[in-house]
Amino acid sequence: TGAYKGGIIAPGINLSLDALVTAAAKLPRIAIEAPSDTSVIGRDTVTQMHIGIYWGYVAMIEGLVARMKAEVGRPCTVVATGGLAVLFEQHTDAFDAIEPDLTIQGLAILWERAHIQA
Repeated sequence: TGAYKGGIIAPGINLSLDALVTAAAKLPRIAIEAPSDTSVIGRDTVTQMHIGIYWGYVAMIEGLVARMKAEVGRPCTVVATGGLAVLFEQHTDAFDAIEPDLTIQGLAILWERAHIQA
């Protein structure tokens, strides 16, 4: 029917990285970026952090989407939202669409409707 049926809220990648760096004081702050290769075995601390954060989130995304699709039991559209959603599109096919500014688009629609009715 095109209606929103539910979703998932999980800690974001920035929050997870902040928690890791805060809890383990000797770990450096790293940039969140897509890796240049697909290896999941790092040989140094920074590479291991990049792998753990990035590929850990790819695995979470794919796992949660697979579980949601199984629970729904029929085809559904998966829309990734938020500014960092595009970071993952090159390494997963879990998304049908990416809308980084979905919240802003929704607010614009609500504002427009409120002013048309006024």
